[in-house]
Amino acid sequence: METHYQKLNCGICGSPNIDQVLDLGSMPLANAFVHEEDLLSPELSFPLAVNFCNNCSALQLSHVVNGEILFKNYHYETSASRPLVEHLQALADEIVKKHTESPDDLVVEIGSNDGTLLSRIKDRSRVLGVDPAENIAKIASKNGVPTIVDFFTRKVAKRIKLEMGEARVIVANNVMAHMDDIRSVFSAVKELLSPKGKFIFEVHWVGNLITKGGFDQIYHEHVYYHSLNALKFLTDSLGLVITDVALVPIHGESLRVYVGREGASSQAVSNFLNREIEMGLIKKETYLTFSKKIESNKNKLLQLLDGLKKDGKKIFGYGASAKGNTLLNYFKIGPKVLDYITDTTKAKQGTYTPGARIPVVSPEILKNELPDYMFLLSWNYADVILEKEKDLREKGVKFIIAVPEVRIV
Repeated sequence: METHYQKLNCGICGSPNIDQVLDLGSMPLANAFVHEEDLLSPELSFPLAVNFCNNCSALQLSHVVNGEILFKNYHYETSASRPLVEHLQALADEIVKKHTESPDDLVVEIGSNDGTLLSRIKDRSRVLGVDPAENIAKIASKNGVPTIVDFFTRKVAKRIKLEMGEARVIVANNVMAHMDDIRSVFSAVKELLSPKGKFIFEVHWVGNLITKGGFDQIYHEHVYYHSLNALKFLTDSLGLVITDVALVPIHGESLRVYVGREGASSQAVSNFLNREIEMGLIKKETYLTFSKKIESNKNKLLQLLDGLKKDGKKIFGYGASAKGNTLLNYFKIGPKVLDYITDTTKAKQGTYTPGARIPVVSPEILKNELPDYMFLLSWNYADVILEKEKDLREKGVKFIIAVPEVRIV
């Protein structure tokens, strides 16, 4: 099996006119947590660099890891994040209220994970999940969400259409960045979607990535870093229409895009396309400048951490997130700096972070062992976490946040 390959052409428009704008070196997979018995074994590592397409302005990885390696045994569970659960429940309610007409309507979710979103819909509409991770799909099935264990392809779309009919709504949250052959996925959506149906998906917005400095959103699972301009190039070429768009406050900032087989684009779409142009998101130079910003942030953080350790301070990490592993590995922060990383996901507890090899433990450890500082790796939920950990902060524990700027709260 081929483990990875280099992209010589843009995955959205096919152009060979692509240039590298950021190189983070070679890294292990961000979600490949290491078990105790594997500590002496070498980890798989792959190039992590980003290319810009000069033709359609799409931002994408230079090398793609085989999806079988990335997703067949996946540790990320949607239900482990309370802010994300609340976000998805609100989206589920919107889908039922605004985009379905009867309990017979079919709602299909691509990358349905543990079924958090569809669980909210299943009593009000027919639902079906599609997810390649066998371990996570089992959880969804136990939650009463029927799930096809597979990647969403045109073949799968035709099977669903034959067995269950066309989908009134197809939804995909934080997965449309994961799929290298994104054109075939959109073609599969077009195959399954009813004429009046909506494809609703959310993706990290590249505008947030470069303005907030959240480079740690870059890891092997995320092949694309989407702008609406690049997405419109894709949908136009396939005969689909972006009918509406909204910026939603999840994972920093994400685009929620509404796509149909017919209809017209809202004024919001036109406004957002122009906003991206004004921000320079369709220019290569913007991303070269972003690369320099990352280096500046890196130097500030390492100086801070080095000073705290020299003063004898104890520092734990908070949240064993994939984005955190990108930061830890690129900044070369290991167990000499962070004693532990606390995380509520049981599957991660007792493991070690990929590359950096920092022990991941239950937050229960904080009942007996208090650090001086917590390094917040899940910065995208900073406000919620700081409120949640008010008692910890009252005990004198301070939080270090590295994105978008290095600060202590």
